[in-house]
Amino acid sequence: MRPLPAPSARAFTLPRGAPRRRGAALLLHGYTGTPYEVRVLADDLHDQLGLACHAPLLPGHGDDPAALNHVSADDWLDAAVAAYDLADALDQHEHNERRPRVVVGSSMGGLLALQLALVRPVSAIVLLAPALRLFQGATASVMALSLGLWRARPFVIKESAGGDVGADDAQRSNPTYKVLPTRGLTQLLALQWRTERILHEVKAPLCTFHGDRDTTIDAASSRLIARRVASDVVEHHRLRQTQHLVGLDVERDLVSRLACDFVARCLSPSAAFRAQKKAAA
Repeated sequence: MRPLPAPSARAFTLPRGAPRRRGAALLLHGYTGTPYEVRVLADDLHDQLGLACHAPLLPGHGDDPAALNHVSADDWLDAAVAAYDLADALDQHEHNERRPRVVVGSSMGGLLALQLALVRPVSAIVLLAPALRLFQGATASVMALSLGLWRARPFVIKESAGGDVGADDAQRSNPTYKVLPTRGLTQLLALQWRTERILHEVKAPLCTFHGDRDTTIDAASSRLIARRVASDVVEHHRLRQTQHLVGLDVERDLVSRLACDFVARCLSPSAAFRAQKKAAA
């Protein structure tokens, strides 16, 4: 594995004036996470494909975990749309044309990416362990929290300080919250329900990744998304050694290589690629 970048919870933009400029990518992190989750892939999309990359810090993240108990699913969606529109406006100002748009989503960010594809032009979607389904017991617990029980337990301490990731360097450097704000989890559940209802409307080329060792999000999430979207091109990749944080874990180099290959083909698609729909594993 290549070394991870220095820890940072901040939003980042990789220069708009990228060499061999071919478009832009918006990268969205997960619940309690930060843009650091998607930095490795962003670096490769920028360096290898010439994409300008922007990763915003979503509302409620990066500073105080209590803030996540005071935001809604609409706040996250609005922030994702605003980030897309800002990048789009800057790009059109520089180039006087609309160039391809790629959206990458990690965990909760994957749900936002799918929602975004319905309201904005998207050339390709890459999902890293999209958080469509918690495991059954966790879903029941969050449903109980949504009835108001979150007030009695506003935070749950995470089992691992660095999150659900097996790579030692990621455990040490990942600037995620150390707790799960429980009212925020009820908003994640609401976002799951909203996203599942619109899957049949998603038509952009789609590539999903999910770790076999994920203990946070049921791997059935990626398979279900791959089956239900209306996209002509769908790829689904199982990662045998990976836990939940796909972009940081032990197979991150493989993920980056496969994702960049997928995006490259979407931006310069052959007729054969456009006509192909790969079955989900």
